[in-house]
Amino acid sequence: MISFQENIEPSIRKFEEILGLSFKIFLVTALVVTILGVYIANLLFGTHSLTVLQHLRQQEKSLTIDIQHLKEENAKLHKTYLEWIDAT
Repeated sequence: MISFQENIEPSIRKFEEILGLSFKIFLVTALVVTILGVYIANLLFGTHSLTVLQHLRQQEKSLTIDIQHLKEENAKLHKTYLEWIDAT
């Protein structure tokens, strides 16, 4: 009976010849690249991502504009109120 290692070993040797490096080094490199890819994807698209930051900055600008309009409206209403108080 042929063991798994005897069965797969020729394939690994051929793979190493094609790549020009050890199968173990290839696996470690592939694992590191995959982990870095997942990490970078999480930075770009995760809950603490660049797109979330840009959305929050846009929301902050919108709220700042709303605050300015409300302050102006408040000043007008306060002026109207004071004029009404003076008239009575």
